[in-house]
Amino acid sequence: MPVLAYSLAPWELKRCGGCGLVYLVNPPEYVALEEEFAWEKTWAEEGVKRRGRNPVMHDLGHGISALPKRLLKRDKLGKWVRRFVAPGPVLDVGCGEGVALERLPEQFVPFGVEVSKKQAQIANSRVAPRGGRVAQADALSGMKQFEAGFFAGVIMNSYLEHEVNPLAALEAARDLMRPNARLIVKVPNFGSYNRMLRGARWCGFRHPDHVNYFVPALLARLLRDAGFRILRAGLSDHLPTSDNMWALAEKS
Repeated sequence: MPVLAYSLAPWELKRCGGCGLVYLVNPPEYVALEEEFAWEKTWAEEGVKRRGRNPVMHDLGHGISALPKRLLKRDKLGKWVRRFVAPGPVLDVGCGEGVALERLPEQFVPFGVEVSKKQAQIANSRVAPRGGRVAQADALSGMKQFEAGFFAGVIMNSYLEHEVNPLAALEAARDLMRPNARLIVKVPNFGSYNRMLRGARWCGFRHPDHVNYFVPALLARLLRDAGFRILRAGLSDHLPTSDNMWALAEKS
């Protein structure tokens, strides 16, 4: 399979001949994500690169994309948790600094898994006062630290694109969930018009952070293969004009 033009040396992207998934051939080891390629470092470096290429458009784009959120104060993740997840313990896989967990209403007990040492420490300080904790580890190792059937809900918000074993991660999350518990997933939408128009400059490309690139059909197939029943993943949740897509699933 040829290396795709979206690649950025030394990171090589290819497309699976069977399912069509675009993936990073040579992702960094999990241990490198703790500090060397920790999200907070690569995010800052990526911002500098993009601003250097076109500072005016970069600043304008950030201002425009942030405007609707400022005006409407949208919190889709929080809204979905409150609407679809039963009260109880909630796990955020790839929780970062724990901002989303801290914002959850008091009927939820926040738990997390985060590979970055720095972010995990910050997140743990946020959730501990509410009886939760954050496991500092890669997702698969971190999820093993929790009891099977414990969680009322699991959040994978901008995480699955970072995971080299997405099916295994989803299966691990399923085993941690109570019967009929809910899973909320958000990932970049590789099928978006913006990706088609911008090509290698699409905001969804992050080297080497993002190791998988999903389209709606592939995400739905992955969720079903992992033992979930999809409750919501309609057109409004993966508009072709949006760089992101969402899915709500239930443990079968």
